[in-house]
Amino acid sequence: MKRVFFSFFICINFTAISFAQDNVAMHIISENIWEQDFLKAEKLTKSSDKPMLIYFTGSDWCGPCKMLVADIFETDKFKEGYKDEFIFYEADFPRNLDLVSVTQRKDNNKLKQKYGVKSYPTIVIVNSKGKEIGRKKSYSLMRDPSYHYSFFDEMLKKYR
Repeated sequence: MKRVFFSFFICINFTAISFAQDNVAMHIISENIWEQDFLKAEKLTKSSDKPMLIYFTGSDWCGPCKMLVADIFETDKFKEGYKDEFIFYEADFPRNLDLVSVTQRKDNNKLKQKYGVKSYPTIVIVNSKGKEIGRKKSYSLMRDPSYHYSFFDEMLKKYR
């Protein structure tokens, strides 16, 4: 009886975790400010002369990535304060490969190699020619977003 109950409990927990991870992973992609096609994001960066913010993440497995999304990218402060300042692209490396298309996986792997990204989350800011102008790795377990907001502001000043 204990085995049956324990097995049931484990199944329920994994199901709940799976749904929670999928909801968080898909949320950032569903936002209108995030481009899902890198070639389109690259063209927008060139035509608008705005820097591109590339967010390297493991959306369905990386705890700090999920915290960064919740504490920064999902906030009105971020959306309203930066939506007209950057072109946004999410380079996602999920365990559930159904979360990204084959084209996205190829583009994301090229970007990971090009910018030497080895950990998640990593934010890389590039100019309209694709040259890196700044990067921030990790996210504070204290969940202090000021570190990233000051980085975004610094990158905008540097770009202009």
